[in-house]
Amino acid sequence: MSESKLETLKQHRKDLLLAEVAAWLHDMGKCSDEHVTHQASDCPSGHQYRYKTAQSYLLPASIPPVSLLGDAVSVKDLIEKGVPKAISQQSEPWILRVLGRCHSVAHVEKELDDNDKSTKQRKSDTRLSSAFGIEGPPVSGLTSLLNGLPFGSLTDYNAFIAAVKDAFARAIGDTRRPVNEVTLTDWSATVSCLYKSALAGALLGTQPDPDDLRWRLLRINFDVLGLYAKAIKIADLLAYQDVVRGACEAVKRLVEDEYPLGNEVYRDTTGVYFTFPDLDLWPELRDLLRKTVEGVEGELMPRIAVGSALGQKATEQLARILHHERSEARKALAYPVDPENDSLCWQHQWSNAPSKSEVCPICRLRPMPEGEETCEHCWNRRQSRIEAWKNNPAQTIWLDEIADHNDRIALLVGKFDLNNWLSGDLVQTMLVQAKQNDPEGCKPKNPSPARLRRVWETCQRFWADTVENTILEQYQYTNDRSDVALRCSRLFVTPDNKAVWRENVPYDGTIGGQPISLLWRNNEKHFVTIINLQLAAGGAKTLQEVQDKWSRQGIEVSDPDNPRKRIQFKIDAVARATDSWGQYRPYLTLLTSPDQFLAFIPASESLAIAERIRQEYQRQFGKVQNRLPLFLGLVFFQRKTPLMAVMDTARRMLKQLPIPMHEETWTVECSRQGNPNWHLRLSRGEQRVSLDVPVTMGDGTTEDAWYPYFFVENGVNINGRLYRFQHNDGRWLVHVKDLHEGDRISITPCRFAYLFLEHTAQRFRFDPDRDVSLLDELPLLIEMWERLHQSGITDTDLRGVAAILETKAEMWGCESQEFLHLTETTLKVSGLWQRKDKPDTVTPEEVLSGRFSRCLELYLRILKARLKKERDHEQQPATV
Repeated sequence: MSESKLETLKQHRKDLLLAEVAAWLHDMGKCSDEHVTHQASDCPSGHQYRYKTAQSYLLPASIPPVSLLGDAVSVKDLIEKGVPKAISQQSEPWILRVLGRCHSVAHVEKELDDNDKSTKQRKSDTRLSSAFGIEGPPVSGLTSLLNGLPFGSLTDYNAFIAAVKDAFARAIGDTRRPVNEVTLTDWSATVSCLYKSALAGALLGTQPDPDDLRWRLLRINFDVLGLYAKAIKIADLLAYQDVVRGACEAVKRLVEDEYPLGNEVYRDTTGVYFTFPDLDLWPELRDLLRKTVEGVEGELMPRIAVGSALGQKATEQLARILHHERSEARKALAYPVDPENDSLCWQHQWSNAPSKSEVCPICRLRPMPEGEETCEHCWNRRQSRIEAWKNNPAQTIWLDEIADHNDRIALLVGKFDLNNWLSGDLVQTMLVQAKQNDPEGCKPKNPSPARLRRVWETCQRFWADTVENTILEQYQYTNDRSDVALRCSRLFVTPDNKAVWRENVPYDGTIGGQPISLLWRNNEKHFVTIINLQLAAGGAKTLQEVQDKWSRQGIEVSDPDNPRKRIQFKIDAVARATDSWGQYRPYLTLLTSPDQFLAFIPASESLAIAERIRQEYQRQFGKVQNRLPLFLGLVFFQRKTPLMAVMDTARRMLKQLPIPMHEETWTVECSRQGNPNWHLRLSRGEQRVSLDVPVTMGDGTTEDAWYPYFFVENGVNINGRLYRFQHNDGRWLVHVKDLHEGDRISITPCRFAYLFLEHTAQRFRFDPDRDVSLLDELPLLIEMWERLHQSGITDTDLRGVAAILETKAEMWGCESQEFLHLTETTLKVSGLWQRKDKPDTVTPEEVLSGRFSRCLELYLRILKARLKKERDHEQQPATV
């Protein structure tokens, strides 16, 4: 292929984008209250509603036809006639028949018979479900959303499609349960991207019969976590975050808009993926994509490839293609540099470098003069990130502000194992049709493209909406202490000497023996504090007390160019920061993708935040928690710990997790109706897991016979179980309410890990077998600390108990009878076990399992929590 192929796409750009809009709108009538009424179980008799044509009046008369491949078809005809039955109508234009084919291929989740009325919802109580069976409130106001779309500016394609996405996200592709999980946005986006790529392929020479259409995926991959691990300062890390996002958006504009070939269908820590015609990647396009990425940042070193068309049928191929391409991407990213990325630009930079040059410690690629901190490129990138922060100072970018009152921070690491979901295998553990005592009549869900999109989108929304925009955004102190105002406030500090300071460079120093960090604002001729004021307050409890204490006091800071050189100055004035500078949010999100999440949070709040995430996970993923595991990790570190070590620890933590996480055999100890969920207690050796599984739909009354299923081990007698069916791998799934005590089931448990970086070498000591525990342990650790609080034991006595048990465990071994006897005696004497008329605080089993020592390590050693205040001003970890 030649460059003229790209020109062909460019010449037909407007028609390709208009066809994409038509595909988005081809089911727009479903975004209406009339459609919900028509599909409802209590639809009024005689109600007539032709949703394909009911909104035709919304289309402007001036809209041009789609003119491609010798055909000119109106958008109205594409909307009204682009249905599956058009595929076989040879008299219809090819571009119309292809839209019907894309509809058919994308919409294989409509497995229910159109005459099946049994799972219809009432019109006033029609609900949209997540991919995993958790329903939201009843939908309403859809017609007004549709009427509010800017049809008058329909040919402003990108803006119009953005508006359509927002409106259609509230509408349902099919209102019947359990196929009410796909939104009209998911559904229309899938049809439009397949249609766009099919038309582009035809323009480039591949125009098969609609029944023979095939698609591929174009992938542009980066080692995102490897890039993050290079950052020395937080501004470097955020700059890398920006360039990854910028590169993805630049490629997106090129593939989707400038040369319309397809649409983005997925993005995560491996890169970005687009639908693509059934064509090989030609050199000109590869070069253009590479230059586009390198124009944003050469360090990304993209791997660019187009996958093969898998499967005999398009439906089979599309169910496997994303999983396959992600696997291929991970293999490619295992090698940091390949010959493709040996760009001449790097050779040019070194051949023109000064004679005395060394490798930049940040990018590790460019030359820099000896003695400098960074190369010019990295320095400019760092400065630009600080300048960008000034436009939104309420969102901190400073670890000094995130640090808690003990000067400690936690990196929150979250991960979903989506491998077997995106392959479609686990989608087929959910039913589209459930029949009692009829395994053959139970029909698994098909892994359609729209349904797979809904799976990863549900996970993406969990991290973005639930964790970042709800749990972290609502971060606050809830106690009544007057010093809490110090936590998230800033001060303006005016020095007596205003002529020696550099802008955009943090100044670290001390005031009254306490740490302080400042940033110079040259136009205003004052500093702004960029540190948690609790660390710098020196015993002051309020902002006013800090202002009074600092007035005319001296500050000593290090020279950024020569840290050994100290600069001293007196404070002329101290004032509360105004406008958006006054308050900040003490967390920083680094990564939000469907499979992974990273954020810096205060260490003192980390366990409370992690527990809220766990609770929300159980609420939103409760029906599939046995086969969609969540991993939560916490990397604790001191404020001045090198950032590279912290990010490398998180990278190792994620890399050393077995992916896919191991499936394990557990035994059912208890299976009963809880309040309101079904309660399971499972055992595996000495381990115990409790699962509360929702068994009704969003109305609270409809029994869920479609989602909450468990794999049972071979040999388990499944006869008599009301709801059971066989997976395509031969294993049997049984509904949670049909599990019996003694059943052996296969689950993939959620996991939890933490690591304290006392020194940078600690990152090499993370051991999954030793350091990773069940996520169920997290609330037990929190509960144990609460019990210790209520027990009345002092910090000194608690440390004494811990020291005795730790010493003897090393000498005798935890499994010895001597240690068991000592444990029982020590707990009794200390009043923690077998107290009269009082519940136990700590049991011998909790000591032998290691939970007691982990609790004390977390709270006493890492979080520096105390059971009793020794001084009135002593800080206690706040609660979220």
